[in-house]
Amino acid sequence: MADLTPEGPREEGTPVTRRELRRREAERSPDAPEPLVEEDLREYPDAAPDGRYQPAGDSDVSQEPLIVRPAGRKGYQTVTVNRYRSPDAQAKRDARRKRRRRRNIVLISAFGAFVVLVAGLSFALRGILPTPAAEDYPGPGGQDVTFTVNAGEGAIAIGNRLADEDIVASSGAFIEAVNQSRSENSIQAGDYPLKLQMKASDAASILLRDGQGQVHYVAVNRGMRLNEAIQAVSDSTGISVGDLEAAAADPEDFGLPAEAPSLEGYLAPGEYRFPVDAEPAEIFALMIEPTMAELEEQGITDEQEQFRTVTIASILEAEALPGDYPIVAGIIENRLRPENDETGGYLQIDATVIYGLGQRQLQFSEEDKQDASNEYNTYAHRGLPPGPIGAPSTEALDAAAHPEDNPYYYWVTTNIETGETKFAEDYEQHRVYQQEYRDYCAENQEICG
Repeated sequence: MADLTPEGPREEGTPVTRRELRRREAERSPDAPEPLVEEDLREYPDAAPDGRYQPAGDSDVSQEPLIVRPAGRKGYQTVTVNRYRSPDAQAKRDARRKRRRRRNIVLISAFGAFVVLVAGLSFALRGILPTPAAEDYPGPGGQDVTFTVNAGEGAIAIGNRLADEDIVASSGAFIEAVNQSRSENSIQAGDYPLKLQMKASDAASILLRDGQGQVHYVAVNRGMRLNEAIQAVSDSTGISVGDLEAAAADPEDFGLPAEAPSLEGYLAPGEYRFPVDAEPAEIFALMIEPTMAELEEQGITDEQEQFRTVTIASILEAEALPGDYPIVAGIIENRLRPENDETGGYLQIDATVIYGLGQRQLQFSEEDKQDASNEYNTYAHRGLPPGPIGAPSTEALDAAAHPEDNPYYYWVTTNIETGETKFAEDYEQHRVYQQEYRDYCAENQEICG
């Protein structure tokens, strides 16, 4: 049907034909922006009603389209990039970012102040409120026990072990007792007489040696020679080696037999604590006392028998492992019998030769073996050497006092690392075991020396 609507002005409310709508669309420039609506004018106050940006005081800026709002007649939204947006827009965005940063800084600062406040209150309350006491036994304790402090152990490690062994109720109580002690001493390695379930402060008092004052600590190891022990005493006490040697020159001053050439063998292995003002003679007397007490415990009171026992015990300490002490002691007794057909009274023990050479190694030359000028050479001299060759332990003294009866005349350790030792009744079998030892040393020269 043809559109016969006449051209010309129409009254408001009069229907518009499709032809009129097409004509109006054609009259509009394709680049002309749509008039701004009220919402656009609120957001862009500098924009003209026709959609172009009009900065105040600047008439040279070219007029370009702004953001175009929805066209109500077409039912869709059109967006055009506005290159002439107000310069204040970027400044507004920057201002918003600054406000956010300030807000974040304020929040973080407030949180930090809160944490500090909580920590301060915690410390304040800790100082005001009583601290729960560590668990402790009331004392005085029950069964007697011996507690060993190992070299290098601190109060915490000692407290933990005391608690584990039920000597004190808790490590915390022991640490607190140590901290509150007025003793100037430190806990030193050694054996201490304690009790099960004793009060922590009592245990600390014993370990700290309260009332005993400062002491010098000296350790004598199994098999340590006299010159080594004297050096250890000198290092601890500050007494010169010369003064100590002079004090030890006469064994009879300490009740030893006249045939004893020195204090060698009589200084008992163990850990000692001497008063700082102790004299050399007093120190040696304290170190000899445990050996003499052990000999008496074994019923050996005769001086010559004591000397013999100490000498054999020192050889056991140097030549055998603790588990082999009794059997090797029996072999030594077999060899000392002049009527034996195997050794004819010769001990033939390497440790004595090495002692006489003043060395600390496992091997020596054939020439050294034949050297009769070495009075400790038991290959060249029958019977026992002139005296002990080191400090024997209690186990060695016991074995020397009670040797095991056996048919052997020879022994050799074929593996120094494992301590494997083989025994033989005759020299032929012994030579087989000796070769095993030589083969071992050929492969382990760093061990055999």
